[in-house]
Amino acid sequence: MKRTGISRGSKPLQRKTPMSDGGAPLKRTTPMQARRAEAAPKSAPARSPLRAKARPTKARPAPRHTGPSADTKALVDARDGGRCVRCDAPANNRDHRRTRGSGGTNVEGINLPSNLLTLCGMGNTSGCHAWKDEHRADAIRDGYALPLNGPQVDAQLVPVRTRRGWALFLNDGRRVPTAAPVNDDASEAWAA
Repeated sequence: MKRTGISRGSKPLQRKTPMSDGGAPLKRTTPMQARRAEAAPKSAPARSPLRAKARPTKARPAPRHTGPSADTKALVDARDGGRCVRCDAPANNRDHRRTRGSGGTNVEGINLPSNLLTLCGMGNTSGCHAWKDEHRADAIRDGYALPLNGPQVDAQLVPVRTRRGWALFLNDGRRVPTAAPVNDDASEAWAA
């Protein structure tokens, strides 16, 4: 009985299919590719980078400063003593309680001292800053963060659990000790 597509002998067996004659696979082109190939010029001159037209460069505007002013930074650093308000480690950043991403710098009071606090750690990778980002609900309960949505309250009215006890951060750079909020939950300040 003879098998179709298989040859025996000294050559290795090769499968013959309608798409292949046993040699190199056929290159298939779509009708659109064939039309493009016909319409394309046969030999396009190579463009030298020296002959390319130089595009005029636009002057970029200076980046807009959207952070707190130098005076505000000095007030926050003096208020917190250059230490993390949560664990008393040396602080290496000032963090917004209501994030700038929740409205940018158009939100009233976003760069005021009452909305800023010093935390240890770098970005969201280590220290209390990372803890605040990873445990958002606990950070809101302790006053380190303010809610992104819902009622927008004045940061001066929301107490913060600091290493020295509960305190209000005021816009004039003062820290005023205060009684613990109901259920030790700073969010009770705006829920009432």
